[in-house]
Amino acid sequence: MRGRFLLSSKEAVVEGNIYADKSSLILDWLLKVGIDKEEFSLREVAKDREVSVGLVQRVFGVLILNGLLKTEGVRTAKKFSFKKPSLLLKSWLEQYNIAKKCKMRTYRSGFQGKEELLEALKKSKLSQKVALALHSSAEAHGCKNTNLNTLELYLLDPAARSELENALQLEPQERGYEVLLIEPYYKSLLNLSVGSGSNVRNCSALLTFLDLYHFPLRGQEQAEFIAERIPELKRIYKNG
Repeated sequence: MRGRFLLSSKEAVVEGNIYADKSSLILDWLLKVGIDKEEFSLREVAKDREVSVGLVQRVFGVLILNGLLKTEGVRTAKKFSFKKPSLLLKSWLEQYNIAKKCKMRTYRSGFQGKEELLEALKKSKLSQKVALALHSSAEAHGCKNTNLNTLELYLLDPAARSELENALQLEPQERGYEVLLIEPYYKSLLNLSVGSGSNVRNCSALLTFLDLYHFPLRGQEQAEFIAERIPELKRIYKNG
């Protein structure tokens, strides 16, 4: 069974893109950890996010050129400081659009409503292979701002899609959706943010905000709502 794509894109990957999958781990670190530090080093960031020093150096180089990061010292003695979180977040929003970067499949379901779907998901033992996304994630963060009763899920394991379609009684739906399955662009960031547990896992507030902002179905409205209420977003988001 195959669902239909909500939107698709054939945009070419830009070499050296600091908003790519692995690089997003570094941007996420700056917005969550670096924001509270007077200064930090390349190696500190590389160790915390388990990426190469070379990758951190390339990302930092672009951010310095764009005036989003400051540096002092030379070579191995270099130290960095980060004082412009809202500008980095704005820049990230300009470069990332979930509708263009992710494959999304739309479905109707034999189950009635999100509660029944979530219960079926838990019984199927597939809950660890997905994570709540978009409006469903915002609701799990306690910040629902729409009357939508849809279920949006990231596929942490794309190979589980057929099993998931069967467990949730999914049928492709050309317009609108009751269930949306998403293949993530930010796989590394998603794996970092969802953690573990017996219940359906959830995206971080930051990734949820980034995803919602350009989502065509009441996305920006919901993104701004959570940005004004979740502390880790409130301190880095400036509307307008």
